[in-house]
This record gives sequence, structure tokens and C-alpha cells, in this order.
Amino acid sequence: MSEKPESNKRREKGKGSIYKREGSPVWWIKYHRHGRPFRESTGTNDYRKAAQRLNARLAEIHQGNFMGPQLERTKVDELALMFLRDYRINGRRSVDDADARWKHHLKPFFGGMRAIDVTSEQLARYVDKRQQERAANATINRELSALKRMFRLGQQSTPAKVIRLPKFPKLAENNIRKGFLEDGQYRKLIEYCPDLWFRSLVECGRTYGWRISELLSMKVSQVDVSQRVIRLEPGTTKNRDGREVLMTDEVCKLLSALVHGKSPEEPFSQGQTERPSAISA
Repeated sequence: MSEKPESNKRREKGKGSIYKREGSPVWWIKYHRHGRPFRESTGTNDYRKAAQRLNARLAEIHQGNFMGPQLERTKVDELALMFLRDYRINGRRSVDDADARWKHHLKPFFGGMRAIDVTSEQLARYVDKRQQERAANATINRELSALKRMFRLGQQSTPAKVIRLPKFPKLAENNIRKGFLEDGQYRKLIEYCPDLWFRSLVECGRTYGWRISELLSMKVSQVDVSQRVIRLEPGTTKNRDGREVLMTDEVCKLLSALVHGKSPEEPFSQGQTERPSAISA
């Protein structure tokens, strides 16, 4: 333990101060950033160690790396709570999947860790661990995407809980979605089922890779023949985001005939009673 005489504890103006609170054996430090005062306990009764802590803080401020004691205490668990709350508030249908990703995979590795300790190195270790567990790259990407969203929400909160995001890796995905029609299969399907509505459904699914549920939920108002645009409204897609595409000549020809004479709010599949199982989504 090292305690200096009071006269030796004074520091130059702008260099902060070191002091003890009444009844406390440990040294506290005070410094300013952009005119705002910060006070924190050094957790030590060694004056020299307290001075080193203060000098380190001043260096962080000077170099632009300062986050502050409050942000340094932010845990990944806190960010996960914000993330799951955001899913519930916005009524995301995949909230159970998000909860499972956190509890079964992300939490065992990052739970209890401070957000500032989640570095590129830690992320690489996580990827290695999951690959050793034979998780697919696409699965790992979804997990990292969830973690990145947690950090984004921490940045956007008031007051902010996170200042900087680590660099999240993006793994190559080789698990291509199965079930798309080959040209020969497509021609046979249309030949045996020439119905206009069914042909339109097949052509849109084949052209844009959309799911059956997305196509069946469409309304006539989402088909703008004059602008040759189709719009999927927010909340109707898997990720709940909206989507807009330009029609090809064939899609435009089919949909122009399909929506002709129908009201804007009429379902795209009005009058159809059977769900086409031949189209993969």
C-alpha cells in the first residue's frame, strides 16, 4: 500500500484528481470528457495504482477510445434481453427460434461476458466451436446475425450500452434451398395444369424464389401492372420485411390477365380452393 502526503496528491489542471470518500479505504478518481465529469472507484488503496488507472482513462479520452465505466459494465446478457424483448414487442413469428439460438448456443459461450470483451478473436473461437459441433455455416450465420442485432440494439438504446461493434464474420453458405423447378419439370407442370392462376403462381415462385405462403397472401393491390412492379407488404414475408420486384415479360403477361377486373383488396388467389402442393417454396 502506498499513500502520498496530501500535497503530493494534487495534479495539474486538466489531469483529473485522486481522492478518498469519507469512510472508504480505496482511492477514487475524477476526470472530465467534453465537460462532463466522471467519477469511479479504482478498487485499490494503492495510490500509485490509482494514478495509473487515472492516466489510462486520460489516455483513452485523448486517443478517442474512451467508453466510460458504465458502458464497460454492459454484459451480453443485457443485450440479449433487449433483443428478445424487441422480438416480442414487434410480434416477430420467429421469437421462439431467436430464444432457442440464445439459450442453446450463444448464451453458453457469451453469457456473462462483457460486451467490450466480444472481439473478433472471440467470434472466431465461437465459429470454430460451432463448426466442431458440426453446425452448418448457414446456422452459424443466423446465430451471429442474432448476436450482431443485440449489439445494434445496444448502440441504439438511450443511453447507449454499446459504442462499437466487433467485426462479425460471414461464412460461405453451401446449403442451397432445395425444390426449385428445372426447365423440363416446369414445362411438364404447366402442360398438365394450364390454369392461369396456377401458372402465375408457378412463374412467380420460379422467377423470384418466393414461398407459397408469401404468394397466397398477396392481394390484387400489390400487383402494379402499369409500373410492372409486385410488392410484398411488411409482415407477410418470413423476415417480416417488405419486398419489391420488377416483373419479367412473362410474369407481367400472366398477372395482367389474372388481376383484370378484380378489386384492389381482393386476394390474389380469390376463388381458388386447393393449395398447390406441386410448387416448392
